[in-house]
Amino acid sequence: TGTAPDPEELFLRQEYSSSVERALDERLTPFERSVLDLYLSGMTYSEIAQEVGRGTKAVDNALQRIRKKLEAPLSLLN
Repeated sequence: TGTAPDPEELFLRQEYSSSVERALDERLTPFERSVLDLYLSGMTYSEIAQEVGRGTKAVDNALQRIRKKLEAPLSLLN
């Protein structure tokens, strides 16, 4: 038997999720956002490259830029 989720906990999770989405939308290019979404869905660099029509090096570079762009904003959320 499970217990109902705590409303405050649900609210805080939604706020955190919204903050992360805003950070992504404000800082990433459409290409970087696509690469990130595909990476988070479990695709390999090669699969992402094929999906977006770019080379694996471009995918790797995009993920490096994403890490740099989001490092500071995401650390503030913790």
